[in-house]
Amino acid sequence: MAKAVTIAKVVPPPCQNTNLTPEPGNLPLVRAAVLCLINAERSQNGLEPLVSNTHLEEAAESHGREMIADNYFAHVSPAGMTPVDRVRRTGYIPSSEDGYVIGENLAWGTLTLSTPAAIVAAWINSPEHLANILEGSYHETGIDVRPEAPASLAEDTQGALYTQEFGVIVR
Repeated sequence: MAKAVTIAKVVPPPCQNTNLTPEPGNLPLVRAAVLCLINAERSQNGLEPLVSNTHLEEAAESHGREMIADNYFAHVSPAGMTPVDRVRRTGYIPSSEDGYVIGENLAWGTLTLSTPAAIVAAWINSPEHLANILEGSYHETGIDVRPEAPASLAEDTQGALYTQEFGVIVR
């Protein structure tokens, strides 16, 4: 019996709501599903789970809003703002004396390719995105999901835009 309890502690429960299509009313469930899937991948690779951070969420949300409003899809905004700039603006980086490691994953999809399962699977199959997911120094994350994709990409098809910030402050 003790062996079963030990295994249950190591194997996380399956993630819920991974096949939801993002809509305004289910975004908290979609964000939770993304975090669960990311942490399941980290766990399978012997890494600690990421925890949500309000500053990183703020950075992800501001970038997601801007990409929809300005109809673009990129890590660097048309005005030249980078992921580090966005994260710094939230106050996540306490001072210029503190070191940090910051990363960002972006994705968009339409219809069934806009679910948390499809988006996280695409990230896992991309070496650059997987590197962020499996970066052992990251401890915190912020996730934003917009229930639409930039118009120039989705061509009036129902879709979603995902922004995930990763970070750690090194003192």
